[in-house]
Parts: sequence; C-alpha cells; structure tokens
Amino acid sequence: IRVRVPSDQLFQSGTSQLSPSASGILDRIAQAITTDYKRQRIAIEGHTDNGPIYGGTYSTSHQLAAAQSNAILEHLTRRNQLPAAQLFTLAHGENYPIGDNQTPAGRFANRRIEFVIYPETGNLSPLS
Repeated sequence: IRVRVPSDQLFQSGTSQLSPSASGILDRIAQAITTDYKRQRIAIEGHTDNGPIYGGTYSTSHQLAAAQSNAILEHLTRRNQLPAAQLFTLAHGENYPIGDNQTPAGRFANRRIEFVIYPETGNLSPLS
C-alpha cells in the first residue's frame, strides 16, 4: 500500500519545517496505522521536484527529501507515539518523478511524501 501526500500540504515551501496544517494530516495517518497496520513496517519516503534550491539549509533536493522524511518520523514517534521500530525513512529526492518536471502541475506532483506499508509483519519490539 502506498499513500501519497503532497509535500506542500505538510511543509513550508523548500523546508523541513512542518506547516500548521500538517499535524491534522499526520494525526489521521497515525490513527490509520495504529488501527489497521500496527504490525507492518512502514517507510516514509521523501520526494522532490528537480527545481533549484535557493539559499536555506539544504544544497540538494536529496538533502531536503531526507530532512522532510525525518521530520515526519520525528512527529509520528513523538506526538503520535508510534513505535520507532515500525518506521523507517528513505530520501529519493528528484530520482522518481511521477509528473513532468517541465510543468507546474508535474513539479507539484513530484513534491511528495509517500507512506509505504509493507505486507510483512513480525516482531516490532525495539529489541528485535
């Protein structure tokens, strides 16, 4: 299962700073994980477009994707108390576009966080 959330709904543009509306979105995702997927491993994948990054903290889109994925992980484990052993992050940057980076709509589609729910279940205790 793959759930896509536009980065623009979660982050201030070009940053890993969660927007005010992000908590509500992430709370709903955390509730679904807790209710329906408590035994599955879940990846938090960061994706960006191929646009240049001006100033700021990150010099590459890959760094931005990594920081955004990590911010989501931090939020889900601290605020929503999801087990850290259940989650992991991947930063793809601009490597896997789903839209045409030559158009505004394509760039918007490429800026996303994907939650990938793996079918495997197992021992998710922190000691495993």
